[in-house]
Amino acid sequence: MKIFAFWTGAPYMKSILEEFEKQGHEITDRPSEDCDLHICLQMGDQNTHNALIDIKKRFPDVPFFTYVWDCYEWITNPRHDRGYDWSGLGRVCNISEKVFVPSEGQRYRCLQHWGVGLEKTKSIPAYAPFFEQQASDLDYVCDPLRAIPDRHAGWAERACSELNIPYQHGGRGKDKTIKDWDEYKQWIANSSFVICPWYEASTGGMSLVEAYYIGKEVLICNSPYMGAKDYFGDRANYFEPTYESMKESLQKMWEERPSRYSLKDRRKFCERFSLENFCKNIIKEIDK
Repeated sequence: MKIFAFWTGAPYMKSILEEFEKQGHEITDRPSEDCDLHICLQMGDQNTHNALIDIKKRFPDVPFFTYVWDCYEWITNPRHDRGYDWSGLGRVCNISEKVFVPSEGQRYRCLQHWGVGLEKTKSIPAYAPFFEQQASDLDYVCDPLRAIPDRHAGWAERACSELNIPYQHGGRGKDKTIKDWDEYKQWIANSSFVICPWYEASTGGMSLVEAYYIGKEVLICNSPYMGAKDYFGDRANYFEPTYESMKESLQKMWEERPSRYSLKDRRKFCERFSLENFCKNIIKEIDK
């Protein structure tokens, strides 16, 4: 296939395009009627979204697809929209033949915020950039997902403080504490376990999958909008969406340090989250 893909230069997206090429597809930076498909892989600004909609108008016979990585309950709140053109992304979704998302909860948020029908959306799990690292337990809870205005904001840090459990948050952007990839890998590998405290996250953060791959347990919220539920099923440890439940689960995991599956079993399970499978799943859905 000849594919025009919009992306903004993020290394995670670059890997996707390189894998498409590895699988025999041609990637171009110019939309045209010769393309087999056009796809938006990242959110842009208002001008970019308008340009993408214009591409569909100029080449109406070329199928257009969009992958929406994030769509949350707080995006329409002006205090929390983070300056992104969420409404523009919704307009791009509505001119798309199909909209892909990382988890089932995101399908319902696309419907709620932008009116994108469930028949038009498909959940395709994101890929994890796995790494090899010797795991150990240096007695701290690892919270790797960046800060967002989630309804559970601050809960994990507060609960760990009240329980006298060492807590480390990595984050990105302004609150970034992890400086590079090597430091990040070591930080994950040395944790006692990994948590995503949010009520809502499209994947829970692929750090969860990366950590699970090297032997770490994960703790997540039993919320209908927690994408990690789709990924882990009964392999994860859960708390109900209340502060007390999170606190109780943190204490239990801290005291028991569970490890329910072998490393071999974990790695076999994680094969479904490979970059190769992610790209194959995208093309499979496009071909339908």
